[in-house]
Order: sequence, then C-alpha cells, then structure tokens
Amino acid sequence: MAYIADNIIEEDTLSLLAEFTEKYGKPLTAPVPIEDLLEFVYGICPETAEFPDDDILAHSSVDKNGKITMRVNPCIYPYPPYNNHKQAGRFHFSLAHEVGHIRLHLPEILAAYKMDDLFDGDAPKEYSVYRKSEEHPKKRKEQKEIQADIYAKLLLMPQSLILQEWEKMFGPDSGPQNVFKEMEELRQNSLYPDSVRPKVAKDLAAIFEVSAEAMQYRLEKLHLIETEEQLQGSLF
Repeated sequence: MAYIADNIIEEDTLSLLAEFTEKYGKPLTAPVPIEDLLEFVYGICPETAEFPDDDILAHSSVDKNGKITMRVNPCIYPYPPYNNHKQAGRFHFSLAHEVGHIRLHLPEILAAYKMDDLFDGDAPKEYSVYRKSEEHPKKRKEQKEIQADIYAKLLLMPQSLILQEWEKMFGPDSGPQNVFKEMEELRQNSLYPDSVRPKVAKDLAAIFEVSAEAMQYRLEKLHLIETEEQLQGSLF
C-alpha cells in the first residue's frame, strides 16, 4: 500500500465535505452528519451484519460494477433493535473509517479487480476492506488501516469546525490551553492513567460525537492543547 501524506488525505476530506454540503443544501456544523454524507454522496445506508471475526466493527465491499455495500457490527449499532447508545462515537468513527477506505483504497482495488477479471474468469465477486476493533499487539498496523484512521479523524473533526467551537468556548484569538497539570492530576487518581483525557477534549468530543481520545489527538495536531510542562524562565 502506497504512502499517502496527511495533507493529501486532508485535502480529500475537504473536497468530500464540500461535495456533501452542496448536495445536502445546509451549512456544515458539528457533529459532521456522517450517515447523511454516506447517503447523499454515495447512496449508502449502512446495514448490520454478523461477522465471522467478532473484532470486525465495519466492513465495506465493492463489486466489479463499482457498487459499494457497507455493513456494521451490531455491537456498535446505536439504533433499534440493538440500541447500543454508548457506542455511538465508535459507530460514527467506524463509518468515517470506511469512507476513508472508499476514498483512498477501493478505487485502486477496483481497478486491479477489473484488470484481474480480464485474465481470470474465476476472479472473486467482490473485494473488501474493514475496520477491526483490535490489532494484534505484536503485529504492526497495516498502512491502509492507519490511513483510514487518519481520514476518519480529519473528516469528523475538520479544522474549521474545531476552531469554530473553540472560539465559542474560549473567545476569539484564544491561544493553546496547557493541560499538563490537569492530566497529571487525573493520572494520579486513575486506575488507568494512559486513558485519561483533559476536560476540553471530553467537552469537544461530546459536541462532535467522537471519542475523547480521537479529539485529544486532533487538538494536539492543531496545537490547541499542550500536554507537556512548559519550561519556566530562560535557558541562558
């Protein structure tokens, strides 16, 4: 799988959001309506399905005619009859992750599929990509999965909307917030210190309907929060 720079991925998410906004006929606001995006841009309505591998959270497939089908694991489906409301953030991220595969990987897969079909009458009926809940601790995460994760973060948390909500919280021209002391205190009082998140990440995560972990990652990338203790005084 070829390397794709983050800025190229971000450009594609912005292009997709612009296409969606035009078709949707409404200004984009947080949270990004990922299910509406799938319907308006691709005509996809995700279905639930049981998978042979319980770790698979979502699965997309494309047939040789270019038709895309997306299925999700009932364990993260927030609507009836499953009503896993607490998994809504994971559900949205999984859908966005699959959109990343559709944009970055399925075109290449489909092109290879059609080429194979010219020479092999026994070519499979469809090719698939999917999101798993866990990666084997001793195995390196596949490049395409890393790319799809990055795509999902940029799609669900575009910079323009983050800054819009940030200004509502802290006012115009607000600089980065240093959360080092807050996180140190949280870690000291937590049984799971690696999983603590600052309040601002949790608050914004609730607005964008994503996990606090994903939001913290995005805020750090945008230099809106600092998670290290600042040096006091001059070094000289």
